Amino acid sequence: MNINQVRRERFSNNFSGNVPAAVAGVPGQLDLFTFRVPTKCKLRFLAFGNYTNTVAAWGNIWWIFINNLAPMAPYEAILDQIGYGPQRQQIQALEIYGGSTFIVRAFNNTAGIVQMGVSFEYELEYQE
Repeated sequence: MNINQVRRERFSNNFSGNVPAAVAGVPGQLDLFTFRVPTKCKLRFLAFGNYTNTVAAWGNIWWIFINNLAPMAPYEAILDQIGYGPQRQQIQALEIYGGSTFIVRAFNNTAGIVQMGVSFEYELEYQE
């Protein structure tokens, strides 16, 4: 009997929201995705996409991946579009371990509210 069995569940989701305008030089921010990884589990990202509905805002908006309050290189300041929805781009397989909190935060350095979003394909790997 193998006591180290692994179960994987695959997910595909989109998350979006309106990121507030910059105020007095401080960018507006919004957490688009927050996930507390269950104990004895790994969160693994496979593909990522991002978008904004305000084309003129590119260059003044960015996304950041955060694990346990620390930015994750090389995803510390995503400034360009990487793809969206069915056109997600494969990314380096990030693994976030059980008990961790993972956040994708969006920043807006423009004078107006900007709708921004992310699209993920990811899996949860459970040790059973």
